Amino acid sequence: MIRAFRNCSIEIAAAMLVAFAVTTPASADSAGCNRARAIVQEAVTMYSSANVDHRAVLNKLKTAQQLCPTLGESWKYAHCSALALGDTASARVYKDRAIFNGVADLTCGAASGGVEEVAPLPSRVHEKYALIIGVGKFIDSGIPPLQYAAKDARDFRDVLLDPHYGNFSRKNVTLLTDEEATRDAILGALQDISQRAREDDLVVTYVSSHGLGRDAEGGLAGMGYIATHDMQRSKAYLNGLVYRAFIEQVGSLRARRKVVFLDTCYSGEASMKGSKALAIEGGGIDAKTAALFLSGEGTYIITSSDKHEQSWESDSIRNGYFTHYLVEALKHATEPQTVREIYEYLSGHLPAAVEKEKHASQHPQIYPETDAGDVRIGVIAEAAGNNRND
Repeated sequence: MIRAFRNCSIEIAAAMLVAFAVTTPASADSAGCNRARAIVQEAVTMYSSANVDHRAVLNKLKTAQQLCPTLGESWKYAHCSALALGDTASARVYKDRAIFNGVADLTCGAASGGVEEVAPLPSRVHEKYALIIGVGKFIDSGIPPLQYAAKDARDFRDVLLDPHYGNFSRKNVTLLTDEEATRDAILGALQDISQRAREDDLVVTYVSSHGLGRDAEGGLAGMGYIATHDMQRSKAYLNGLVYRAFIEQVGSLRARRKVVFLDTCYSGEASMKGSKALAIEGGGIDAKTAALFLSGEGTYIITSSDKHEQSWESDSIRNGYFTHYLVEALKHATEPQTVREIYEYLSGHLPAAVEKEKHASQHPQIYPETDAGDVRIGVIAEAAGNNRND
């Protein structure tokens, strides 16, 4: 029997790599990487000029990065040139790439024109924005419905608006469920946030829907898609939300504090009632892949399960387990929880509940794993004043 499934360790890996790399990444010893090393040396030579053309350096390094995305030095020197140009947002992105590709020494020296440090996170949050998406109904009858995806989204919205827990202003929270969650509406909502959010703001994004993998049915070039309400599975490239587009828009937001909760699903056959996912071999998200999205300190991704696990819904609590304990995590403490504390609460409660009721494994994941994770979702924004829910 065909049932609805949700795998919150979504197959986002390839889509992220497509966004930032060539289709087939070159190995360290490939001709592409050898050429990339030569280009990096050309860029280093350009730094000896009295008047370094950093835009020209970045153009060269862009070619090197396309030839060999894993060459850390190309990201390091892009970081340096971006600093010299005063583009701190890009510098943070390039710094992440360099670190995750093995660069230990990020010293720029003259390469950055003497500018070495990216400004720390603003000490306070000026404003907060949220985009919450839950899709359980689809116009394509071939896509199985999800029982609690829309309710999960509404419940998460409600806790964000609660002045005791989330402290979000109603005017800054966008909820798109079922018929409202079309491709154009989702991208339009992201565009609206991108025009409003500033560096000292916080943006929270939550997605709950089916996901389409990178197999032959995955559409154009085998890319992965998030199922929107108006997506037709046979024509996913027309109305589905390409992971790449979603990642690029969220990752490019100016806000330096961004938290993403991913509860994206697959559809297919299952033999166990309540399972919301069909795991696909090799799918999921790992730390290095997640780094391709992360744009600097203050940015976090929490997924509802490990990449090799399924995620589950519960008829007794009428929610997905992930959302149920996510909401509980935001409510259970007297002070606003940090992202790390939310993750620890999820890890301490969700796996045991799923094991007890479903006799299955489900373990939420956080990226980056080693960061302090001290962003507090429930903090009161400076701009909110006494009108948080106006």
